[in-house]
Amino acid sequence: MRYSDVVFSGKSGATYRCQVWSLETSFRPVPAAYIVTRRAQSGSNYNSGAHEVIYIGETSSLADPFATAADFACFRKHGATCVCVYRVEHEQLRRKAALDLAHAHETLCGEKNKIDRLTAPEVPAEAERAADGA
Repeated sequence: MRYSDVVFSGKSGATYRCQVWSLETSFRPVPAAYIVTRRAQSGSNYNSGAHEVIYIGETSSLADPFATAADFACFRKHGATCVCVYRVEHEQLRRKAALDLAHAHETLCGEKNKIDRLTAPEVPAEAERAADGA
């Protein structure tokens, strides 16, 4: 399910207009910086909502699992409902956007290592699955 767009600000002052999707969405293989949130409806307007940031990440393909099993358990624990997607093709720009957002927003999941995680070299999904024994 798709909701209204939301705009997040980075530490730099840059703004990022994100498409808001239900956490259960099956995505096409698009590259993006993303924010997992808990969306709360504002008043009686179903299309308007406030978002509490739970996790910030980036991926070369939203079709691949974009977080670990432990991350998803944390998302459930904190009532995550949405993935806010900022599509960016170029890896350096995608990482820059995710890092800018990470510096501006505290997260409920992955806070301890978010900066290291977002600045580490990207591991191809196939290699990550092989390392997990999948």
